[in-house]
Amino acid sequence: MIVNFGSIPTTTPGSAGGLRIGLRADASPTVGGGHVMRCLALFEGLRRRGAEAFLLGEVASLAWLRPQLAHLELPVLPGPDDPDELVVVAREMGFDMVVLDSHTLAPECSRALRAAGIVVAAVVDGTARAQEADLYVDQSPGGHVIATNFPEGARRLGGYRHALIRGAVLAARNQPGRPVADLAEPAHVLCFFGATDPYGGVPVAVRALLATGAPLRLTAVAATPELARAVEALPTRPTQRVQVIEPVGQLPELARTADLVVTAAGSSVLDLLCIGCAVAVVTVTASQQPAYDAVLGDGLVAGLGSLEALRAGGTSLDDGVAGLRRLLTHAAERAELARRGASAVDGQGGSRVAGALLDLVGGLKR
Repeated sequence: MIVNFGSIPTTTPGSAGGLRIGLRADASPTVGGGHVMRCLALFEGLRRRGAEAFLLGEVASLAWLRPQLAHLELPVLPGPDDPDELVVVAREMGFDMVVLDSHTLAPECSRALRAAGIVVAAVVDGTARAQEADLYVDQSPGGHVIATNFPEGARRLGGYRHALIRGAVLAARNQPGRPVADLAEPAHVLCFFGATDPYGGVPVAVRALLATGAPLRLTAVAATPELARAVEALPTRPTQRVQVIEPVGQLPELARTADLVVTAAGSSVLDLLCIGCAVAVVTVTASQQPAYDAVLGDGLVAGLGSLEALRAGGTSLDDGVAGLRRLLTHAAERAELARRGASAVDGQGGSRVAGALLDLVGGLKR
């Protein structure tokens, strides 16, 4: 439910109506939808505990996201980037806490909120990005060990136990009778690089998959018509079938039915591990390298290296193709990856973090 700011009634912070929490995150073709997806998981956990939560941010430019917000009945309000304006919204709404999930929001926003007496939590990826918070939720895979630029003594939740997993992902994980690989059929592969794929990863990954020569049934998620045309122009063998689709909100269910998922080393990897997918990951930016190293080192994924190296060809592409060929032709290896991933990410992180947030607000407000 996307609403106007003026239509939301305000209450006194900490009143009998329950605690009120603002979730500040944006979704757009530039920043993608990952920040809002994590806030959806928090919203679900907070609502189960009787707290009111509101999304503050710009989301209208991603059409596939709007139905999910409407389904959850998550109120969406303007999310100012200006620190003073953000404080005004927080006070008008009677927020007890504001959760910041953004790579671009100025650190002055967190400082202004705390100076106004509002509890602040920051959802981050391995670094505080100079935000000042009462609690940091580190969503980088392996976040229990990856940590840079956090204030000394900062309270921090991290690791796979605190991965923010949405209910839709849990539903896919808990679906009875998850498909078992049929050795007589080509492997079904899902390839996606986020809802916006700003680095053009899908055609590069599809080229590597097709270069394996292995029979496969491939579903490629193309964020733009240009990317769709690039995938469709790639040559295939008679035993290789490629279907190109637009970004969809039902991606967890689509991933559940795949024998292998090829994607970027971003936050969606945690969703895939939770579902129990066999995953091969690619880094699309240098900032993803620590997370890539963590999930690879923990034995939860297969690593294909960097998108830049795969695009350039040569030895890196040859190595990536060889790794993909082995996964496509060895169902037992895929099954073991899927088992380890589902064991590491149990999907209860949203509930754990929501409980910690409410405990923090209650403790600081007393």
